[in-house]
Amino acid sequence: MQVAGAAFLPHNKPMLEIPYFLSDISTGFSPLYGVSYFDNETICTRGDVCIIKMYNLQGSLMESIKIPSGNFPQDIAFKQNGDLLYIDRRDKSVNIVRNAQIQTLIRPMGPRQPHNMCSTSADELLVMMDSKNGEETELVRYSGSTEIQSMTKDQRGRPLFSSGMYTRLLTENRNLDICVADWFARAVIVVSAAGELRFRYTGFPRDFGEPFQPFDVTTDSQVNILTTDFRNHCIHILDQNGNFLRYIDNCDLHDPRGLCVDCADNLLVAERNTGKVKRIRYYDEILN
Repeated sequence: MQVAGAAFLPHNKPMLEIPYFLSDISTGFSPLYGVSYFDNETICTRGDVCIIKMYNLQGSLMESIKIPSGNFPQDIAFKQNGDLLYIDRRDKSVNIVRNAQIQTLIRPMGPRQPHNMCSTSADELLVMMDSKNGEETELVRYSGSTEIQSMTKDQRGRPLFSSGMYTRLLTENRNLDICVADWFARAVIVVSAAGELRFRYTGFPRDFGEPFQPFDVTTDSQVNILTTDFRNHCIHILDQNGNFLRYIDNCDLHDPRGLCVDCADNLLVAERNTGKVKRIRYYDEILN
């Protein structure tokens, strides 16, 4: 069963027949876990140490932010105004970096622990919550520090997401759908803004390779969905309704862990073991 998402008609922007590598940035993280992009051409990277590194697209280090607790950031995101957010999982908090000061924005009560998050076009925050006993995963929408929506079950009363303390990176599409890379479920799960299940993508059949293992997910100006396939060293591209469009598997990717797109629809891929962020062009620059 599919549930319709919000209507969104993008410009017809053709994909290149063969995507190509543009540049890379060596972050020094080993492992490198994630990358986020802000529209002033700043990218933010995280690894397994208590530092967040910010680079420009030319590869120059602009700023290093140390996490006061000494914990590594579980996830990072940008608000619409450019403020940086990060999750301190051991501290069970979502924190905001503003004017070189760090403040706690969200600290859930009870057994819930924030694990992953993204900012929305309405400047709200979507946070994946684990319970301490690992029995339930909850997707929570916040306005500021106020909880306004909780999503756990589909229309038939079944869990939307896998249970357990696993990575479930997420993003909001331009049609307001919420796209979740559920690593343990081996699926990209897409729900509407109202929390209704739209579809689950579990990979596209190939004659070779390892089982589909999505770690991260992003979307582009065409409302297409892109996800990393960690074990098969490639990227899957889907349309907004979950139909497979193509792979990006020709740009010498190794263990792609995180990804995002820049303002020109170039793909930024964080390689876990090399510590590099690779920039890839996959759209033609000429609009039809």
